[in-house]
Amino acid sequence: MKIGCYLSILSLTFISLSGDLLAQVGGCGTVVSVEQIALEKTINIAPSKSNESLPLMNRELSVTIHVVRDQNGLDGITSIAIQNAIEKVNLAFSPIKLSFRICAINYITNYQFNTINSAVNESDLLVQNYSENTINLYFATTLIDKFGSEVCGYSLMPSAGKDAVFMEKDCVNSTELIHQFGHLFSLYHTHETIFDKELVNDIKCNVTGDKCCDTPADPYLVGLADSNCEYLGSLKDSKGQFYVPSMKNYMSFSNDICRCAFSNDQFLRIINCLLNNKKHLW
Repeated sequence: MKIGCYLSILSLTFISLSGDLLAQVGGCGTVVSVEQIALEKTINIAPSKSNESLPLMNRELSVTIHVVRDQNGLDGITSIAIQNAIEKVNLAFSPIKLSFRICAINYITNYQFNTINSAVNESDLLVQNYSENTINLYFATTLIDKFGSEVCGYSLMPSAGKDAVFMEKDCVNSTELIHQFGHLFSLYHTHETIFDKELVNDIKCNVTGDKCCDTPADPYLVGLADSNCEYLGSLKDSKGQFYVPSMKNYMSFSNDICRCAFSNDQFLRIINCLLNNKKHLW
């Protein structure tokens, strides 16, 4: 199956026995925490219907950009590159008439933050450089997740109570920023297993996997997509059914060049998050 469109860098999934239960290494470092799991128990979203139009938000949200300068005082990224990345995010969210605008660019001169370490200095960064009621987007040369691995980007999910996305500067031209905005608005990876592994023919698709029934069960796509966006795997689920995953979903670990779409159920989750967890951004 050949699907045209954009991907993530190689990542590995592993489970921690600490409070934070899931993280990906190399591409995405967003963590599904115990607090996020608890919040998820309060959410009940019916799957979309094929003949049903998506609600339109007709909203423009403000984004505060934070660029950490290096020890030589250099930005390491241009405002044009950042604006182009935001325009790609706007295109991805346009089906529900949700857009984002840069309201300010803050240049951080403390070069020690040019390596943002989720477990070490992230909290200090947020205390010193955070704009309330806007999405705070941080660009640094290096990102380290809570498990000590370098990643391309990560976000704080809704349960964190902060609106923050972190990106490595070199990843600005990829689809990783769109992927991270998805996490910010409560989307999970299409291969998510923290809510139980989704089966190919899963009647409980709205409570397992990524909780979206219109994203096919995903066996974890790292290394399973070729340059033509074709699925290379022949894996089966626990019931013996062959996986037929989507190679184009922004929340998958398909190739960057393949990722180009959110599903309707994912958009419904984004809308629900905006209406119930992110009203302060309006």
